[in-house]
Amino acid sequence: MAVHITNEVLIGAPVDLTWRLANDIGHWPDLFGEYASVRLLHRDGAASRFQLTAPPDARGRVLTWILEQLSDPARRTVHARRIGPGPLEQLSVRWSCAGIGGVATRLCWIQDFATRPDTPIDDAAMMSHLDFGSSTRLDLLRRRIESVARAQRLAGGGG
Repeated sequence: MAVHITNEVLIGAPVDLTWRLANDIGHWPDLFGEYASVRLLHRDGAASRFQLTAPPDARGRVLTWILEQLSDPARRTVHARRIGPGPLEQLSVRWSCAGIGGVATRLCWIQDFATRPDTPIDDAAMMSHLDFGSSTRLDLLRRRIESVARAQRLAGGGG
């Protein structure tokens, strides 16, 4: 059964800045906090494939996974899917940025997933885990983008 989660955040920064920073894959470890590293595997125009590595968990295990992503800068949307092994049978993520009055951005993440039948966690528990994690990451992203926007305003660089 596929499970659907929607999370969104209002970011006090212009949409162009938010889009540029949120799509800077190489800086995701700084922006989101859940990644120790990102390694670009392939890029062809708006399509990219990269490997994400999480920091070690409490037991010292390091998780890695592959993400394929298709970016549409004109619409400010991204469609991504997780590739390979893990607790999820499938995971797709759609996210979008919408400008609000030239000074703010509504960033929305939509995730659809299904856990693997042999995983010791069910869809409801995974939904709770992903929902909490997404809210936490979006808030961290908001704070970091707003910090950059503030620094640009102070330096006279706009947003």
